[in-house]
Amino acid sequence: MVTIGQQLRKIRQMLNLSQSQMCAGIFADSFYSKIERGVNNVGILRLITPLNSHNVSLYDFFNPLNEENLPELKLRKQIHSAFNNRDLDQLQKIQESLNDKKSIEYLQINLMLATLKGQTYEVPEEIQQKMKAEALKEDLKQQKDFWDLAMFSSLYGLIELKNVITFIMKNSSALDLTNDSLLTSLLNLIINYLDRCYREKHVYDVQKLSTFVNQIADEYPIIFHKLIVKYYVALLEK
Repeated sequence: MVTIGQQLRKIRQMLNLSQSQMCAGIFADSFYSKIERGVNNVGILRLITPLNSHNVSLYDFFNPLNEENLPELKLRKQIHSAFNNRDLDQLQKIQESLNDKKSIEYLQINLMLATLKGQTYEVPEEIQQKMKAEALKEDLKQQKDFWDLAMFSSLYGLIELKNVITFIMKNSSALDLTNDSLLTSLLNLIINYLDRCYREKHVYDVQKLSTFVNQIADEYPIIFHKLIVKYYVALLEK
């Protein structure tokens, strides 16, 4: 999948510019370098400035990126939607449509099915560690959403998952809680954690988690998710 940073580098190289020339008077060299490497994010308003200064239109910048990423983005949206709706049949249909049975998407759907069924799915330790490392950012300001954590929660032990949830709650001020995708994925993660708590009879800190969820505004996309959280809290507290 092509990123904005990779596309910026491609445009810069086509213009035969150095990084310093590309961002002169707009970004610090070190900051811009991190944008190209995908370490720093840049908003659309700030992105317009260097593009305009080198006569690159937004259409010319985004069109190749959209064309290359569209099939992958569409597939990801379908997977997220099926997982969010707990639609096992749809997940299995998507999996059956994949030509490469060794692809990362095929593995991911196996993990999602295991999570939703309360089962385990064996994944090589090396791949587990890689997936976990990519799922949660140390700086939550860089966290676009929590889909990977929610979908792969069966990879984590209960205490390990609890530590992840605790870290997110403690650093929630860094999150954009007006982002529907981030909110929906976060609630999916919390629901999966509460389901594990119920199945494994672990009731510690459930009230703290309930308080955290109650503080999130009742936006339409997550109202049903908040009800499910309340349901699990009621079960756990009998």
